[in-house]
Amino acid sequence: MITGLSCIVPCRNARAYLAQAIASAVAEGADEVIIVDDGSTDDSTAVAAAAVGPVRVLRQAGQGAAAARNAGLAVARHDLIAFLDADDLWQTGSLALLRSVLAADPKLDAVYGHTRQFYSPELDVMTRRRLACPPGSSAAPTFGSILLRRSVFERIGGFNVNLKVGEMFEFMARFADAGLSITCVPDTVRLRRIHASNMMHPDGGAVNDYPRALKAVLDRRRRMNSCQ
Repeated sequence: MITGLSCIVPCRNARAYLAQAIASAVAEGADEVIIVDDGSTDDSTAVAAAAVGPVRVLRQAGQGAAAARNAGLAVARHDLIAFLDADDLWQTGSLALLRSVLAADPKLDAVYGHTRQFYSPELDVMTRRRLACPPGSSAAPTFGSILLRRSVFERIGGFNVNLKVGEMFEFMARFADAGLSITCVPDTVRLRRIHASNMMHPDGGAVNDYPRALKAVLDRRRRMNSCQ
């Protein structure tokens, strides 16, 4: 039997794309869509509140995406957990596919698929030339491409709130160190929108914070080894 699924969407000043992200999650059959507004100064909360479907809205002072995802986890009602960024979409049929993989193998803790990037339609030609949008798809267990059982978080905890970026990298390192099981499907499941404000663009300041995530992993593993 396929278990219920909670989709958690952190957002901050995401009104431009949030309605589309919510509609994608609802269309894909999420049993609840939890919007965590992380200190928006625009009308993101109003956009979420007006959405049709099983949508819940939380608000918190700006604490970062990791804290927002943890807040969503704290109130999630279902045993399968997915995350979707407020500017991304799911490929049609992707959640059903990922759910079926976990339903078929109770020993699996998580499943992920491929990500394909696309230019947001409003971008002009000059902006598109400035922003990279690699063709094809790539496989990585990241927000929007991965579906996890709630038991994973009960075992290894949530996301590191001290990281502005790279929190999924650090989380998946803990996942691996705990010996949890994961598989990859060959299908594209996540559609990552390329737009003028993507955090991980080469000219975005947050990308320079990524080495802190690697350091967090290495420091934790050193502590683990010293205790053996």
